[in-house]
Amino acid sequence: MTRDQSSPPSVGAPPAFQDYRAPRLHGECLIEPALGAAEQLIAQNVGRASNYGAEIASLRAPARQQLLRDARRYTSAYRDVDFTPATGQPIVMAGHQPTLFHPGVWFKNFALDRIGSITNSIAINLVVDSDVAGPSSVRVPHRLSDGEQMDAEQIDGELGFRAVPYDSRGAGVPYEQALIHDRELFDSFDRSVRNQIAGLIDNPMVGPLWQHAREAIQRCGYAGCALAQARHRLEADLGLQTLEIPQSVVCRGEAFASFAMMILRDLPRFHECYNGSAELFRRAHGIRSTAHPVPNLARDGDWYEAPFWVYGNQSPQRQSVWVRISDAGSVMEISDRGQRHRKLSAVDSPSAGDAFGALASPEFKLRSRALVTTMYARLVLSDLFLHGIGGGKYDQLGDLISRSFFAVDPPDFMVMSATVLLPGHETMPMEQIKQQQADLQRNFRDLQYQPERFTDSGLLSQRLLSQKQRLLDSIPPHGQRSDWHQEITQLNAQLSAELSPIQQQLDADRSRLDRRLRDAAIWNSREHSFCVYPLDYLQNAYRQMLSD
Repeated sequence: MTRDQSSPPSVGAPPAFQDYRAPRLHGECLIEPALGAAEQLIAQNVGRASNYGAEIASLRAPARQQLLRDARRYTSAYRDVDFTPATGQPIVMAGHQPTLFHPGVWFKNFALDRIGSITNSIAINLVVDSDVAGPSSVRVPHRLSDGEQMDAEQIDGELGFRAVPYDSRGAGVPYEQALIHDRELFDSFDRSVRNQIAGLIDNPMVGPLWQHAREAIQRCGYAGCALAQARHRLEADLGLQTLEIPQSVVCRGEAFASFAMMILRDLPRFHECYNGSAELFRRAHGIRSTAHPVPNLARDGDWYEAPFWVYGNQSPQRQSVWVRISDAGSVMEISDRGQRHRKLSAVDSPSAGDAFGALASPEFKLRSRALVTTMYARLVLSDLFLHGIGGGKYDQLGDLISRSFFAVDPPDFMVMSATVLLPGHETMPMEQIKQQQADLQRNFRDLQYQPERFTDSGLLSQRLLSQKQRLLDSIPPHGQRSDWHQEITQLNAQLSAELSPIQQQLDADRSRLDRRLRDAAIWNSREHSFCVYPLDYLQNAYRQMLSD
């Protein structure tokens, strides 16, 4: 079924691209638009959804019913769900990969709960478990012992980094496929983190978090599942009322299959919309690389690359999905151009979505790519979506694609992040140390070019100082300064040589400040995992930012 493009619905012009930036200072947050605008945004987005075409509009009710049913069932497997959603309640969503991310990302989960509360909405977090898992470790700051050898993960100074693993496996497969291989390493992760951070941070939250993680790994065996469930259990301990659901569960639903078929049935036109929008985005941002923000979808003869991944338990590496439609549009072939190949007949029939969903198996797991994941979450599943900074930047491209392909005015989203520095960061004021370095650099320059500024040191020869002053009192005209400049240079070198004790002191000061700046960079980094922070400290920071 191809959409009639003769008279597409009238939609608003694409908004100007916004460039979201992370807050720099401790206790600062980005919430755009402001928290108080959430209720109005929801109402506005609901109004826009009423103008969607019949294909999307018909999906929204059953998709949400399935979302709530699956999210409640999934969440109830590991924590109490003591609230019952009301019929027709708005849905607010956020999402992220199941990692031990930094506090700026976790802030979004607290904001999700807060927005759900103030707007009387159902708050659901989407666990994006189809992304490729990163290293099974966390970089933990620690205090260097005397004579400790540096390695590639450490910084020369009093402080350093050390990678603390929670598993021995490498990265490279989706989170939903990343089984834990070393249970002993996993079970002792909290103790290893505490040992490394001892003397820097008292009572890091990795203790209570990992108590939940050990229970979760017994249930599922997968790292991403265990990390996400442990974090969500900890959020329950703190009173957050949210549901969670993995993307892998969403992608197995009947409503998602119908949404995917809307794209796949009209894949050549989707290509035009997707690639054309990506080119527009690149031009607007001055991006030359065709790999950013996402690569164009490729074509090989009558095979079209689709915005999905496919993988399975036996070969868990993600592969691109390719689609070919034959027999006058009635048969669809779906393949990774390798070992996986499926066929669908009667792709224009109302039951094609069910047939597509029936293709799923342990060896044929079809998952949406990032832009389609949030496209489905925003157009179909929710009334307001909360992005982080990266998602907020790139989903503006998703809006271009939605406008072009679905002919809709896509719902607005919110963007949020926060900066919470380690306790004790105030003892290492980065800007003050940088200013001291700048002052020191000026002293080095004066030592070379204006050594007379150190007259009070008592180290300088009065004869040399007098000679330089006479030269400064009789500067020749332009074009006649060659000999004069050479004399000044020689005198500066002689005077600087007499200041060698000061030079040595400045060298020592520079080494000390360099070490101090490197230590300050660790204290003032916003990228530490949330698990190394004291729980009360982080919770209080979030509470303050959300109340402000």
